[in-house]
Amino acid sequence: MDLIKLRDIKETCIRDEPVFCSNSCPLGVDVRELAARISRSDFSGAYKLYRKQVVFPHIVSMMCDEPCRNSCIRSDIDEPISIRLLERSCCEQAKKNIEPAYYMPAKNKVVAVIGAGLGGLSCAVKLALKGYEVNLYEKQASVVSWLIEHDAVNSTELYGLDIEQILKTENLAVHLQKEVRSLNHIEFDAAYIATGIDGRSFKLTESFDPVSLATAEKGVFISGRTAGQPEYSVLIPLRQGISVSQSIENFLKTGNMGGKAGEFNIVPSRLYVDTKTTIKSAAVKPVNKQAYSASEAVKEADRCLLCECSVCINSCELLDFYNKKPKKIIDDISASLNVVTTTRVASRQINSCNLCGLCNVICPTGLDFEEVFLSSRRALYKGGNLPPAFHDFWIRDMDFSNSEEAFLFINPPQSKSKRYLFFPGCQLGASDPRYVTDTYDYLKKNINGSISLMLGCCGAPAEWAGQEEKFTEVIAMIREHWQKAGCPELILTCPTCIKMFATYLGDLPRHSLWSIMGRMDTPHKANERKFDKFTVFDACASRNDIETRNSVRKLIQNSGYAMEELDYSGGQAKCCGYGGQIHAVNPLLLDRIVSNRVSDSPLDYITYCTNCRDTFANAGKRAFHILDLLFRADEIQKRALRKPPTLTQRRNNRRGLKRDLLKINGGAVMPSQKNEFECVKVAISEEIYEKMDQDLIVLEDVQRTIHHCEKTGEKVLDRATGNIAGHLQSGYITYWVVYQPVKDGFKLVDVYSHRLVIEEEK
Repeated sequence: MDLIKLRDIKETCIRDEPVFCSNSCPLGVDVRELAARISRSDFSGAYKLYRKQVVFPHIVSMMCDEPCRNSCIRSDIDEPISIRLLERSCCEQAKKNIEPAYYMPAKNKVVAVIGAGLGGLSCAVKLALKGYEVNLYEKQASVVSWLIEHDAVNSTELYGLDIEQILKTENLAVHLQKEVRSLNHIEFDAAYIATGIDGRSFKLTESFDPVSLATAEKGVFISGRTAGQPEYSVLIPLRQGISVSQSIENFLKTGNMGGKAGEFNIVPSRLYVDTKTTIKSAAVKPVNKQAYSASEAVKEADRCLLCECSVCINSCELLDFYNKKPKKIIDDISASLNVVTTTRVASRQINSCNLCGLCNVICPTGLDFEEVFLSSRRALYKGGNLPPAFHDFWIRDMDFSNSEEAFLFINPPQSKSKRYLFFPGCQLGASDPRYVTDTYDYLKKNINGSISLMLGCCGAPAEWAGQEEKFTEVIAMIREHWQKAGCPELILTCPTCIKMFATYLGDLPRHSLWSIMGRMDTPHKANERKFDKFTVFDACASRNDIETRNSVRKLIQNSGYAMEELDYSGGQAKCCGYGGQIHAVNPLLLDRIVSNRVSDSPLDYITYCTNCRDTFANAGKRAFHILDLLFRADEIQKRALRKPPTLTQRRNNRRGLKRDLLKINGGAVMPSQKNEFECVKVAISEEIYEKMDQDLIVLEDVQRTIHHCEKTGEKVLDRATGNIAGHLQSGYITYWVVYQPVKDGFKLVDVYSHRLVIEEEK
């Protein structure tokens, strides 16, 4: 994935879109943060934030016409947040914390501001605080006179603190009852005319630029109100005053009369907020109509939804685990793919994704992290920068499934016109060979047509590891055998296989086993005995496979079992933890995912993916595969307690399945070709096997290492315990074993592995 495409994908994320209320506020008040601070009873913090954004907090909290309320998302639920009352309350509760501290060196420039309305006041104060000498001219007898005239409140008590602060501002000289009739009568290096709609404009409106508020007079700016522009909010003059102060400062530094002080176009926010679970709550009515008390303010602030798009973070354990926003994740990926970067900062993040595709479904803009991470793995692998050990075990396991030891292709004579090829995948038989043999027998008896069989892997491990060339080879091998079978209709069981075939072998006719069985007689008929209610756990690979999901439910219902859906079932299914091969990459995240899935329901799970079933069973969760219900109903309770096979047993199951099927279909005997190390007998306890599974070690790795140590003599004897220790590097992994000789072989005491290459002296 190239960096340009990543940038485009990053822009689809709307998490940082402006909040609706702040977006419609001319001053851009951060209402979300304001409410959050008040909710914590941090009135001083709320006040400081508010003062910084509005300049005159007491005045604004009294005069504001609340354009934000019409945009509050709670309006669609119950009542909008009383934002102005919250603003007033933070002013009331923090009166003792109003003294700002500014330390700016004086500048040798004079600015004239004509008109002491909100726009003129804000421009004058902002520039004075930055060290400019400012002369503020007002024809009225006081600043308060203007406020009383333009506000329903006829007392200065509520905003007198702001006026007091204005008059005390260093570098600011206020000239009251001083009407400026000509700009030639005052001295200035720059000026702002903010005399209001009926005020003097000094004949500059014809040259007025509504975008920059600049005039033809060098250094002179004029307010939109004075130029005759309409205003939808009393806050517009204040906004223009703050903005034009920046334009004036830029002019004094560069001589440029540009800027965008007059612009205020509300661009609709793309922000998405999930309100489905929001509880209705009426707005708090204050006892004192002027402002909330502290407790009332906290209660009202608690109603604020603190709007943000968080559906992905709430649903994806990876984003929650790394505690990073989607854009940050993409930035990390970009840094890792950048060839000039020496550290692949996101290599582990990239390989920690289950590739389940949930993000693409729940994201309002369809941001597809599955494709981002998968493409990034391909790029890293192609550049030799993907740590091999992340996926080494699974690639070797895929190779085993497609090797002579486990791969099988049975193609009986085509005696019937209809042809089918049953492809159960590599993990169905690994979990329990009877899953495959029972199903194969059922299909041969119930389908009107010839049934071929192919045991092997669909290539998903190579796909997940970003190894495109290897994956392409597997896909080509499958297509070749499909053609040998006479281009039959495929019957698939594994959700991952179904997804892989749909994506990369889409021209091959195919059915899921479950849709075929759903159209036939159910192997296990409904009986009088009613079992406890189950919940169906949908495989994440089937989120776009509605037919399979519906067929599975039909089979369960026809077998007489009651079901209950999970909150995130169907198209919003969450991964069991197996997907994407994150076991070796991020075991802590894997444990969190499995724990979350196990605790999502107290009911027993029915799955149609063996990886899901075995993952849950390994965590102590009662779980069935649907084939347990269809073919082994008489031992269903026993099946619920079936421990998943170890990694070593899974390989042996695949060997045994091939051997048994060869015997059943033609009487062929599987040739016995053992490697020398396979003759090494090793006694391994159940506890050690559990550790081996956690570290992705199989019996063959142990046998090979012990055989190497015994054959070469490269081992160390601990005379105190009698233990022998040694190691062997195999591919990207170094295996260590601690063992003891016993009568007919060896006893394994301990085993572990790591990715370090040991350089030994010759």
